[in-house]
Amino acid sequence: MLRLGNLELDLPAIQAPISGYSDWAMRQLAREFGAPLTFSGLMLAKSAVHARLWRQGGFRLGEQERPLGGQLLGRDPEEMARAAEVLAAKGYDLIDLNFACPAPKVLARGRGGALLREPELAVAIFRRVRARVSLPLTIKLRTAFAEAGDGGEGFWRIAAAAAAEGVDGLIVHGRAVAQRYRGHADWGPIAEVKRRFPRTVVLGSGDLLSAEAAVQRLGESGVDGVVIARGAIGNPWIFRELRALLAGEPAPPPPTLTEVGQVMDRHFTQVLELYERRRAIGYFRKFCVGYCRRHPRRRKALLALMAAETAEHVRLTIADWFLRADGAPVERLESARESTAEEYAP
Repeated sequence: MLRLGNLELDLPAIQAPISGYSDWAMRQLAREFGAPLTFSGLMLAKSAVHARLWRQGGFRLGEQERPLGGQLLGRDPEEMARAAEVLAAKGYDLIDLNFACPAPKVLARGRGGALLREPELAVAIFRRVRARVSLPLTIKLRTAFAEAGDGGEGFWRIAAAAAAEGVDGLIVHGRAVAQRYRGHADWGPIAEVKRRFPRTVVLGSGDLLSAEAAVQRLGESGVDGVVIARGAIGNPWIFRELRALLAGEPAPPPPTLTEVGQVMDRHFTQVLELYERRRAIGYFRKFCVGYCRRHPRRRKALLALMAAETAEHVRLTIADWFLRADGAPVERLESARESTAEEYAP
């Protein structure tokens, strides 16, 4: 069990907000395979108050997908508070404040991980949002700003203030902001957060690419839960596997190529419902890397999917490499490349 404010989750693992990935289609699959809580994509606070954002597939709430979390990015306390009110009105169930994002364009505007260098401002944002919404409120942090030399002073000041003032959860990624995603996540500081603030719910993040890794980190660090990010891209089965392992059961057998292909085809169908076709094809390619990891001819299968240029071509490629027992490509792919040129029409 995992408790975040008034939310009681039956698995101590949730799907992270992943910019450019965690739209309605990905969330639906994660929930189907056992994720008790998912997030929409990262939102700029200044954008959350505009109707245009809510027409995008990454943020629109689907039927029966609650509880759903939303993550906000910004540096103005009042703007962040207004955005949080919008999320609450839209039906979101939890709000996460992002003080961790390492993207250069985010840091250049003083948002995300840059706030580790301005801990007083980060705490002011937390207090303003807490005063304005009653939803469970969490904070996403990295353990330091620089790779070495700053000792994580800003991180510890934010964590201590939030813990003292009743934050519903601290989500801690085990890298410095300056590392971005290089090297390996250090779970030592994550475990230290739980030791220092035992009454605060702490969730760990970083390098959880398999159910086995997540279970190991849970046991070693003593945290209350984990947040699955890259490990869930093209791999919704990770939540099913986690449920089994944490229940003390044997790990379920990995999905067959047929099952992977069926899930891919369904995922692609949902993506086509969310986006214009040209965009949908390019967008879906990002997930193919994860789906192909289980293929015995991973590189060839992935290259074939990357070459697919129309929706029909994508479907035929999935069928040829995953739904056929031998996984051998067939000649009909050549005709598929030219048969649906009208799909490029806006």
